[in-house]
Amino acid sequence: MKFAAFGLALLLALSGCTATEKVAAGECDGVAVEVNFGTLEAEQISSCIEFEGEEILAKEVLSQAGVELAGTVTYPDQIVCRVNGLPSATEPLEIEGQEPHLESCADMPPEFAYWALWVKNDSGSQWEYATEGAATLKLTKGQSVGLAFASGDKTPTPSE
Repeated sequence: MKFAAFGLALLLALSGCTATEKVAAGECDGVAVEVNFGTLEAEQISSCIEFEGEEILAKEVLSQAGVELAGTVTYPDQIVCRVNGLPSATEPLEIEGQEPHLESCADMPPEFAYWALWVKNDSGSQWEYATEGAATLKLTKGQSVGLAFASGDKTPTPSE
C-alpha cells in the first residue's frame, strides 16, 4: 500500500498537478477523498485515490488517503467516532449550548458532535449522506467519499 501511495505521489508530481488540484478540478481517475474537520483543530484533507478493479471499500480509500478511522465499542465498523485521533479522547469538546463533552467512543456520538460520512456519485453531483458505513460502502471510479465533523447546529459538507 505504501508503494501505491508513493507511486500516486510520484505520478502527480511528474504531471505538475497535486492531488488537491485534481480533486478540485474534478479530474480524479479514481475516488476523490475530502475530509472537513469543522470546528476541530486540523487541516482539511483532499486527495485522489486511484485503484485497480471495479470497486473499492470506502475504508480502504480513506486509509490510502492517510485518514485513520476509529469506530465505537458498540459499533466498531459502522460508526466513525474519531478521524486521525479527533475529537480527542482526553480534551472535552466545547460546543455552544452544550455541557463540555468528552468523547469516549463507547456508543453513538451525541447529535451535537459527530462525524458524518458523505458520498457523491460524480463530480457534478451534490454531497449526500452515505446510507451505510465506511466498512461496507463500495465506491467506483468517479465517485467521492467524504467525512465532515458536525458540531452544534453546524453540519458542513466535506468540501466546505
